[in-house]
Amino acid sequence: MQKLQRRLTLFLSAVLTVAITMLTVTPASAAPTRSNGSGNRVIFVHGFAPSGKHDCADYFRSARTHFANKGWRGNLLTFGYYSGNTNCSYNYRGNRDTPLKTVAKAFANYVYDNYSSKGIKVDVVAHSMGGLVVRAALHYTYQRASGFPRGNLYIEDVATLGTPHGGTNYPCPILLQCFDMKPGSSFLKSLPSGMPNSRGLGTDWTTVSSYDDGIVSEHSGIAGVAEHEVQYDDGIGHNELRTIRSGTHKSRIKHAARGNVWSSWGNRVSPLEQARLAVLFHSTT
Repeated sequence: MQKLQRRLTLFLSAVLTVAITMLTVTPASAAPTRSNGSGNRVIFVHGFAPSGKHDCADYFRSARTHFANKGWRGNLLTFGYYSGNTNCSYNYRGNRDTPLKTVAKAFANYVYDNYSSKGIKVDVVAHSMGGLVVRAALHYTYQRASGFPRGNLYIEDVATLGTPHGGTNYPCPILLQCFDMKPGSSFLKSLPSGMPNSRGLGTDWTTVSSYDDGIVSEHSGIAGVAEHEVQYDDGIGHNELRTIRSGTHKSRIKHAARGNVWSSWGNRVSPLEQARLAVLFHSTT
């Protein structure tokens, strides 16, 4: 009887050891490699909603149409973060008082659970406040912050359009997300000046601003250190940065790999074509 009990104890101990090992030493998916191409999924992330809701399909209709017309092969998805949103590929049910760090956590876990944990890389195009969500998601995941993915986020390229990287003083309701976007807010201070990277893959950032953006200044839209910075001076407003997809427009560009020197002003591609090129190539130098 005692021998049987000892054998049973040893057997249960072995089973428990295997179970614990499986829970704690689950191998991570190998990091994908960087490459050019239109096969990646692109996730579009919207900005602040004064009304507390967006129609994601309508918000990025022009952008997704442009990518599709140019032959983009990967899925063109949308991520939303207001409970009143409609027509989003994925929607986190927050509101305008949901801290941006909380929204970033939801975005990071969405990308990780659906793609990164499976070794799949994605690209991101974000408008306005959406760029801060992506920036915080990458930063806090890299830092292994509580509630963020324990594994790596594989976001290959990010293009932000009119994102208040340096904050905005545009009049905004007394809401937490508005406070998070104020220059010098604790949220903005928590983010490093350099745009964050995906651990194991790296992330190529392109930040885009406009001198005619009445909500985010031309300086705030490219604040921080990105691999590529673009400025327009052609009458393009805040929301037009996410809708203008054709024609040539007065603009200039700066590449970190070319000494961070601004090009001369000239007629260059539209904001949405700039975003497409930014995520098409793993480096737009």
